[in-house]
Amino acid sequence: MKNVTLKDIAEIAGVSINTVSRALHDKNDIGVETKQRIRAITEELGYVPDQTAARLRTKKTRTIGVVVTHMNNSFYAHILQGIHDAAFKLGYSMFVLGSNDDVEEERRAILSMRANRVAGIIIVPSQDLVNDLDFDKLALPHITIVRKGILNTQSYLVTDSHRSGVLVAEHLIRVGRKTPGYLGFDSMVSCNKDRLDGYRETLDNNGVPLQRDTIYQCKADMRSAYEAARQLVEKKPRIDSLFVYNDHMAIGVLRALHDLKVRVPADVTVIGHDDIDESSMLVPALSTIRVPKYSLGYESASSLIHFIEQRDTFKKSILNTPELVIRET
Repeated sequence: MKNVTLKDIAEIAGVSINTVSRALHDKNDIGVETKQRIRAITEELGYVPDQTAARLRTKKTRTIGVVVTHMNNSFYAHILQGIHDAAFKLGYSMFVLGSNDDVEEERRAILSMRANRVAGIIIVPSQDLVNDLDFDKLALPHITIVRKGILNTQSYLVTDSHRSGVLVAEHLIRVGRKTPGYLGFDSMVSCNKDRLDGYRETLDNNGVPLQRDTIYQCKADMRSAYEAARQLVEKKPRIDSLFVYNDHMAIGVLRALHDLKVRVPADVTVIGHDDIDESSMLVPALSTIRVPKYSLGYESASSLIHFIEQRDTFKKSILNTPELVIRET
């Protein structure tokens, strides 16, 4: 089917292409009757403006780019929904790419977005403890979320992961757990380091040291977490609690414990992080750390678009407070 053009509308309306364009942009020099007639024709023909052509003419775009690390983790679904809702409300669309937590893939994703002339970018930095990409050199409005990035000086929105570790450790101490473990992400990311630091420090300060051989790191997927949890429990059968880097991995942990006939929480308490939708639907329902995923996305998109349009001073950070949610594990 041929795309309807301004020329097609102009021929039917018996006016110039310029008149059609000005009528559709509601210019004052076009009469009301002419505008109504042209709009009626565009609706009848199903005309859709060519945004690519408009972008080339004006050198402006109403699209924001988003780079996340793991597109198969439902944690990001709520963030992306928040970004979408804010962008749509403000008249923008979004262009999403993943990096698989690889700095080189992230660099290519950002270059692709620049080539597509996005108005600004929201980035979850890959391996942010070693990521040397200088986002400030983009000369493009940007915000980092979830993680900060070591060279980033612009706004960032993250969760206080150190506090997450403290909350989990305090709960385990309250319920009398004595041999805790930690199953983390084997990548150089600040949220893993901060969660482990807060967890370990709080346990140590309360006389429940976290032994080195009860700390395991693996890839952030269910299968890897399943295998790691099996190894940990088989080597340390007396372990009585596990703090897991995220809920996605905790699902694999729960399956491993089930297969090993380890009772949860009678034998081992399990606490995840992120409070993804699946967490409350598991049997048993997963205890976890809740973070404001949707609002993080909504706030980041709103702030970025404000910066794009206003170009005012924009260097702020927001540290979100996590919440411990106790369920059945």
